Parts: sequence; C-alpha cells; structure tokens
Amino acid sequence: MSNVIAVVNHKGGTGKTTTAINLAAGLTRYSDITSSCLVIDMDPHGCATSTLLGKLDGEPPARSVFDVLRRAITPQDGITSTVYDENIDILPANPSLESMAKTQINDRLAKVVASLSTSYGWIIIDTPPNLGVLTQNALVAADYALIPTQCNGLAVPTLRQLKAMIEKIQERPNMWLQILGVLITQKDGRTPLQKHVRRELGQVFPAADIFKTVITNNIKIEEAPANFQSIYAYDSGCLGASLYRDWIKKEFLKKHTKLEKLKVERREQAEKEAAES
Repeated sequence: MSNVIAVVNHKGGTGKTTTAINLAAGLTRYSDITSSCLVIDMDPHGCATSTLLGKLDGEPPARSVFDVLRRAITPQDGITSTVYDENIDILPANPSLESMAKTQINDRLAKVVASLSTSYGWIIIDTPPNLGVLTQNALVAADYALIPTQCNGLAVPTLRQLKAMIEKIQERPNMWLQILGVLITQKDGRTPLQKHVRRELGQVFPAADIFKTVITNNIKIEEAPANFQSIYAYDSGCLGASLYRDWIKKEFLKKHTKLEKLKVERREQAEKEAAES
C-alpha cells in the first residue's frame, strides 16, 4: 500500500508546491520504501504540473486528474511520466478542476488513490490555497497531512481553521488521517528564527508536530523548478538541497515510521474491540 501525503495550507505562498515536489524527489532518493512516487496535482492553477512536465506555455495536458475524477478515463490512463531525473509520475491538474470545487463530493479522490496505491510507494497530493472541496478530497484520500507554513506570525491564525478541518475529517470520513507535521518555510536566513512564531505555532499544534528543520529562503530553491529539476538534481550541494535532504532523512522518515507504528496499533485495537462487541 502507498503512503499518501496531502500537502496542505489554505494560505497562499507557503511553499506547498515547492515542498511537494522536493519531497517527492527526495523520497525517491532517500526512502527505503520504494523508488517510485506519484504526484497528484489538485490545484487548478497546475504549478506542479507545469514544473514536472517541463511546460510553461499554459496549455493544459490532454488527460488530467479532472478527467479521472469525472470518470471519463481510468486513473492509470491519466498518469504521465515527468521530465525530472527522479522516478516521479504525475496525475496532472487542469483548470477545469474549478468546476468540481462547486460540488459537495469530497470522497472521489480517495477511490482514485485506492486504485493506484499498489503501484507506488509514495503518493504526494498538492492542493490549492483554500479549504474547499479539492483540498477536502485530498485530506479524505490521505494517510497524512503535511503543513508547510511561512516563518511569519501572521500565518499562524489561519492554521487554526486548517486544523479544525483536519479534525472534522478525522471524525468522519477519514478516521485514519494523521498530521505528519508542520514545516516552517521561507525564513529569511539573515535574521534569527522569531521565537514567537514557534510559540504561536505551539498554541495550535503540539511541539512534536512542528519539525525542527526550517527551510530558509535560497535562490537555488527558486531556480530549480524554473529549470525543471528538483533541488537535488539542480545543485545537490546548495543550502536548499541540504535543508530538504536533512529534513527528509532526519525528521520526515523517522516521524513517518513512528506514526505508521501508531496506526498499526490503532487498527489492531479497533479490530479487537470489534471482535469483542
């Protein structure tokens, strides 16, 4: 089964797509689970799609996740390979996704992910900057929520809304959804980390849910997608590559292993209670 990560934050400009892409590329390089990864782009703007397909002309792909969700094609038929050096496939976005955002259907992506889960070790879902139906679909389909947020106190209040939505989805319809963690991004490297940012984040999330790694602003992080490469392929020795690499190897994968163990224990307890009732 796949490990499905929804990268979410309804505030724009938090580094969601950058993190989703470099996480996908990093997992194919540094994870022992498998070398295969699928990115599902649920953002109608399609930034992950343009970057991973090496296209900046704005022309939407012939087949997309929108076609899959409206059941015009199979999930397998919507997938395409990417131009990245890493073993990453994509289920691309399409501007027509906006029409789905007007519906109340929030479980259709979960069925798509279930049909693809045996084909990939990791599935990363990039989401739009809102808490609408597209983001809800991602959270219903995911095992884990990863939350990138700017190193800015103004970004913290909006996270209360996101956490409330996650908790609502955990109640129903996805009781197995877990918060993988909050990743602080876009910190100005010339200034110290503002203590009040971590303090305010700690009022929304437990300290254990806030990653110690902080992704600072780095020109290479911005240049890499413009050159249709992951940060590791573009400049493996730069600060941006080191930060994302260390975060994945030293924190992300360890946290994931811990939560996987917890999920197994919860499932076993649930099965035991069901058998006794």
